[in-house]
Amino acid sequence: MCLFLTACSDPAVFEQHVDLPENAWPKDGIVHITVPAPDTLNYFNLDLIIRNAENYPYSNIYLFVTTTAPNGATQRDTVQYALADERGNWLGKNGRHWSDHRLRYRSHTRFIQSGDYRFAVQHGMRSDTLQGIGAVGLRIEDITDNEQ
Repeated sequence: MCLFLTACSDPAVFEQHVDLPENAWPKDGIVHITVPAPDTLNYFNLDLIIRNAENYPYSNIYLFVTTTAPNGATQRDTVQYALADERGNWLGKNGRHWSDHRLRYRSHTRFIQSGDYRFAVQHGMRSDTLQGIGAVGLRIEDITDNEQ
């Protein structure tokens, strides 16, 4: 598991990726990421990060995302993202054998409570084990300065 806290010039206040063993994501393999609330006044964009290999067999991905607030309240979302265009070209930032995708999960949102927020991400594809997914992550960017 990699944790990246970024420099002052970068709007990211949090970024964490979880590497998946053997580039395979089992259906019951839930990726857990805990985020200390950056603050309770500013607004943030939340992006899910997906890294897929060339052998990923689909052009999209369905995800179940459960967010648990510090007080225990939960919210579950089902989201779908395109990872490739109609010609099969990967849409993310492409490397030699990988494509990294920053996928907007929530825009202009606030953390209304102090404390740790827990995110649980599970794939919702029909395959029991999703081949070709190397990492799943979460990135949070402070957008308050951009809003004024």
